[in-house]
Amino acid sequence: MHKLPLATPVRLLGAILAVCLTATAQQAKNPSASSIAPGQSKPAASPNPNDEMLARAGKLYYSSAKTGLDSFDCALHPDWHTLFVSASKGSAVAEDDPRIVLLKSVSLTMHGKLKGGSTIDWNPATNADKPLDQDSTTLLNNMHTATEQTLQGFMQFWTPFVDGSAVPNNSAGMEITKTESGYSMHADMRDTKVTEQMDNQLTLTHFDVVMSQATVHFEPSYGPTDKGLLVNGFLAHILAAGAPPEQGQEMHVAIEYQDIQGFPIPAQLNMSVVGTGIFNFALDGCTANAQPK
Repeated sequence: MHKLPLATPVRLLGAILAVCLTATAQQAKNPSASSIAPGQSKPAASPNPNDEMLARAGKLYYSSAKTGLDSFDCALHPDWHTLFVSASKGSAVAEDDPRIVLLKSVSLTMHGKLKGGSTIDWNPATNADKPLDQDSTTLLNNMHTATEQTLQGFMQFWTPFVDGSAVPNNSAGMEITKTESGYSMHADMRDTKVTEQMDNQLTLTHFDVVMSQATVHFEPSYGPTDKGLLVNGFLAHILAAGAPPEQGQEMHVAIEYQDIQGFPIPAQLNMSVVGTGIFNFALDGCTANAQPK
């Protein structure tokens, strides 16, 4: 069996995992500390125009937290051929390449959990009469790890935009500035800085995170639904800390949805890092799980 050049999946993972680190920055926008001492009554507050703006903005977006979606389970179908073609840098890769045939024999199920802990079941076909050689075993193990980490990364950066937390509930701990084009919101937490930009229609146009490990600039896109704007894609620019600008990576993510039990569940995920690789997935046979009441 020919060995798979794994540089592309590994580099792709590096970019995706840099993006998923932004999930930890969500905490910066909703500090829970209170200045009210135990036993004291909270004084009546006058209306805060920034809080009123955020309340209006929050009503514009679909929120899985409000609709009650907790998790989903789907059969998963990676596009192995496209991945191999993108890894080959222009060299021809046959649909019946032995590596692709082997990977297509694996049955995959994704367990997507919006509160963290997403996993995949990876079940290779077995044949006692034809045990796998070492190259085949290594290929399966490497692609199992790459696939699971890629999807865990996707869940971590997708969830804040679909559960409503990308738009803060209030302005506590945030610096909000009205601009000609809309609003700029900024918050700091430990070694993480978050800046969000909204236009005058309160559409989130930029979500930028500066961390000790990397800087990530998001440009989300949305589509209308009867329950609000639903994120359907991202453009992300990722730059490792201390790296020159020319070493930055550009990542594109497109999401198509299907209606499962009244919830929008991903049906197609297309993820690519420019000049590095493409990793696409189809999801079907899905069930949705509501939050416990």
